[in-house]
Amino acid sequence: MRLLLALTSLFLIFSCTGFSQSKTFTFKGQVHSYGENLKGAKIEVLEAGNLIYETTTSGSGKFSIDLQSEREYTVEISKEELQTKIIWIKTKHTEELEFKVPVFDFDVYLKKEKNTPYDELLEIPVTLIKYNPEKKAFYMDKTYEDAIANKEQRIKDNTLQIRR
Repeated sequence: MRLLLALTSLFLIFSCTGFSQSKTFTFKGQVHSYGENLKGAKIEVLEAGNLIYETTTSGSGKFSIDLQSEREYTVEISKEELQTKIIWIKTKHTEELEFKVPVFDFDVYLKKEKNTPYDELLEIPVTLIKYNPEKKAFYMDKTYEDAIANKEQRIKDNTLQIRR
């Protein structure tokens, strides 16, 4: 009887912890620079400013990261002598999903570092990847990209006015 009670207790503990685990989503990227796949680029995943995962790209410039649901991450892609790119990934509104979300693939292009009066723009994520409930998939938010492009243009316009 005690054995049956112990086994039942263990079963309940394992089934409860199984249900409480967060979902994870896979994001695969490929880093390029001037037409070439970029081997050895550093990929840093941060949550609330804290480094939670780090990897480097393979010989073909590819990398893969698994991110938990209901979180916000920034992914910094860097390589010596090239400008770092920052990507913002939101996995909000995904905890209750009862189906597997497809892997999200994306490309990142790094260019040579150069000093400009717009260096503060380098600290802003270049794109936002988030979940679309209607399409049941992750996507790059074009609205965010347009807002960043407009902000960039306003900063450049203001800088030109100050110089005159």
